[in-house]
Amino acid sequence: MGFLDAVGPAADAEAARLRLADDDPATLQHRELMARALTLVGAWVRSGPGGTDHHDPDLATAHGWVRHLAARQSPGGTFVGGDNVLSPPDSAFTVNDVCDALQLLAPYRDSVPAAAELADDLDAIVRRAAPALLTGGVHTPNHRWEIAAALARIHRLHPDAALVARIDEWLAEGPDIDADGLWSERSPNYAAAVSCPSFLVLAEVLERPALLDPVRRSLDATLALLLPDDTVETVQSRRQDQSKPFGIGAFAPLLWHVAVLDGRADLAAVAARAAVAEMWQPGAVAARAMTDPILARPLPEAAPLPLGTAHFAAARVVHVREADRSVVLFAGSDVPATGHVRSGLANSPTFLRVLAGDVVLSDVRLSREFFGLGPFRPTVLDDLGDGRFRLTETVSAGYHQPLPTAARRSDGAYELGDEGRFSASMAFDARDQDRVSLTTTVEVAVTPDAVVLDVVTEGADVPWSLQLTFRAGGTFSGVSTDAATRERVLVAGDGRYRAGSSSITFGPGNGSGPEQPAFYAPGQDYAFLGGTDRPDGEHVQVTGRSPGRTRIRIGTGR
Repeated sequence: MGFLDAVGPAADAEAARLRLADDDPATLQHRELMARALTLVGAWVRSGPGGTDHHDPDLATAHGWVRHLAARQSPGGTFVGGDNVLSPPDSAFTVNDVCDALQLLAPYRDSVPAAAELADDLDAIVRRAAPALLTGGVHTPNHRWEIAAALARIHRLHPDAALVARIDEWLAEGPDIDADGLWSERSPNYAAAVSCPSFLVLAEVLERPALLDPVRRSLDATLALLLPDDTVETVQSRRQDQSKPFGIGAFAPLLWHVAVLDGRADLAAVAARAAVAEMWQPGAVAARAMTDPILARPLPEAAPLPLGTAHFAAARVVHVREADRSVVLFAGSDVPATGHVRSGLANSPTFLRVLAGDVVLSDVRLSREFFGLGPFRPTVLDDLGDGRFRLTETVSAGYHQPLPTAARRSDGAYELGDEGRFSASMAFDARDQDRVSLTTTVEVAVTPDAVVLDVVTEGADVPWSLQLTFRAGGTFSGVSTDAATRERVLVAGDGRYRAGSSSITFGPGNGSGPEQPAFYAPGQDYAFLGGTDRPDGEHVQVTGRSPGRTRIRIGTGR
């Protein structure tokens, strides 16, 4: 069985849905228009077309979308639409699909007039876009590879040394992948959708097998971060997927390709599941797969993934994989180093996940009432051996002393500056400060039947609240509601969360009340705008107060 046999039912279902679509093409962005067209071109080719029917409905529908796409193309060759205005990289995503559709239609251009007419219009789009992609710039790291892949596909259709020269300019910057196999954006989504497939195409078109090395390393990292529910860990991501589960389905063609090419039993086991998992635009995925002959071949014999502990040093992630449990630790947020939450940073304050049977403890976060600096985001992750780990963070804020004589102004007009927490016309850089600090250490012990946390705080006298967030669908017992904050809280004894046939216990409770409230504080970057980064799910708080030491045992029921 080849890849198309596995993904075919989902692709056929999507094609059937698109045949009935009655939404106005004018409301669709250029990438969606071309993905739809590619889906129906792929469905038409898979159906075994014959004859010279000019009015084949799939080709006619696809051609209608392509005409709308051509109308969106600016005089400079990029596409109009989206918040990235006249974007070369966003246009490259669409052009890559245009080129794949052309490759699928190539065998029929001489025998099927409708295919020839559609191909002619697609080729005109490519020719208009090529100069913009040849000279255009990018926004993000992965955009370099998406544009390079588009240039490679154009070169395959219309060979031009200038296209290869531009590709080599981008490649000369070096693949942005670290020693542990994580791309610089640390995003499973962009690894699966952009960086890896781009390098796969570059290796093929340029006939440079060494360009497959980043793909192999990225897939190794993906397997190491694969969780029991067939999602890939995202807490380390610097992109939009950092706060949501990401399914393995997006990696399916990559896993299948490398599993077959290298005879990898571990990749084969995951590829087989990924190919029938939920994925975005399966019809377009199937069409793209038809341009890769390796995906027509069956997978090698599969083998289960190894158990053990995977370390990602630069991202400061640890994944402990056991037969019926996974534990993830994270100390790699970019917020402590940069001082703010921002797009392109790893912002998550989740430092622990536990997956045990049907229960997913998706996010463990520790809030403090400390100058609005937000939850505990550890900056150090030490492996102490024997399943023991230590996560550490120190935060501080200051009170500013009067300006020295030489810095004072009679008009009181001081420079507007940012002191780390807020901005004001105070000439902060010229002032001495009195600092207030809080050091938090969470010691984690992964034992056969539990994950034990020792929360150790030193410094300021402030309340803290440990928030456990479980994936929705289960029920709590043993917990109550904080009268002031209306948060679910464990006051004493042990609580339990049950989902399906599994449960996780947590406790003991550590009291609650005005001096020790149950709360979640996202930090002033969110609170100033009335927002929050609180994760979805069912929440419960275990409270405490600094300084001190508190133990919380998360029982995994084994």
